[in-house]
Amino acid sequence: MSTIPKIVSPYHIQRVTETLRLLRRKMEYSQEYMAFMLNISQNAYSRLENGKTPLTLNRLFEICTLLKISPGELLEADPETLV
Repeated sequence: MSTIPKIVSPYHIQRVTETLRLLRRKMEYSQEYMAFMLNISQNAYSRLENGKTPLTLNRLFEICTLLKISPGELLEADPETLV
């Protein structure tokens, strides 16, 4: 059983956002489509995907639903295996 870090490091944030981008591209979804489905601007989605805007749990669940992946699978995914 792994322990949950008390502080999320920039490395972990980058890993999750990179995984989101790779999964979105694998599904052939544009940032515009994701933004439309999340009812936000494309610019706002881009900031989420680039780690410039914090990803809330609610938004994480919404994005995971669109990408057809569980939040647990997303957090455990290795971006290098998705390429």
